[in-house]
Amino acid sequence: MSSNTAKHVLGVCTLAAGLLACAAGHADPLQRFVEAAGFRAVDVQTLEGDRYYTKARFPKLDASAFRADADLAAPVRALLLMDSHEGAIPHARYLVDWQPVTPAAQPDDLRHVVDIVRINLGAAVRADAAAAAPPGRVAPAQAFGVGPHVRWRFVMSPLRGMNAGLDAASRRVLSDAEAARLDCLGQPCNALNSAEGPAGRWRAQQSQSAPAASFTRTTPHGPAAAGILEQLVDALGEDAQRGVPFAAQGQRLVFVISSNAGGQEQQVTAVARNALVFDHAVGRQWLRYQQVADQAGRMSTLQEPRR
Repeated sequence: MSSNTAKHVLGVCTLAAGLLACAAGHADPLQRFVEAAGFRAVDVQTLEGDRYYTKARFPKLDASAFRADADLAAPVRALLLMDSHEGAIPHARYLVDWQPVTPAAQPDDLRHVVDIVRINLGAAVRADAAAAAPPGRVAPAQAFGVGPHVRWRFVMSPLRGMNAGLDAASRRVLSDAEAARLDCLGQPCNALNSAEGPAGRWRAQQSQSAPAASFTRTTPHGPAAAGILEQLVDALGEDAQRGVPFAAQGQRLVFVISSNAGGQEQQVTAVARNALVFDHAVGRQWLRYQQVADQAGRMSTLQEPRR
């Protein structure tokens, strides 16, 4: 899957010479993750090629000896890579599951396991518009964005000056029925309504220092989902950077980002959940985010007590 020849150890298994291989003959859990049924390997060199590294995506592409995305968090870079391959659509929902993992025997060997689902909401938005408009007055399907629902999986690690170098990637197309069965933190992933997280005393989240503008954070369709994801990751703080043993079912750090899902155009809403808070009193942390067009976004947080 990858041309990387550096050795990355997870238990008794290694990632070398482009293949996730297990020295003891047992399947590496990260190999099983990225090679799960229905997923097809994506060539890493092609994915990180000229289609991805463009001036439009990275305005300061040639301003440094380091790559323009060298410092990006793993899920942010993974989402940018996925969108560069799939192409932009105006109405989308992203379900991002991120796990920083380390083997128990080597706690300094950090890896990133990222699972991203992109649901194309174009058909649902068009159907909703048609229900409220006179016959024949709704734009054709192409105006709402055409393309499949897709699911991508990434294994990433610090490598050659990259915070999240790409070790392996795979892709799967989802049917409408599969998309409908996915849960996006309390709402079906293909619904126009967006999840809002649990009820409780939400508090305004203190503004974080603005990240360096390494990539373009606005698109013709509104705020870029990757830019919103970066702010959510930053707001979760150090908890989001600690590696723990890999869990096959994921669900530790989950983000749902909805771009122009319904109602007002040029709007992004998001919910994030950290299910493993390193605090004796806090069980889970939630974040909400909303941004309309080029206005400043608003973020709030809720901490659920540990039970």
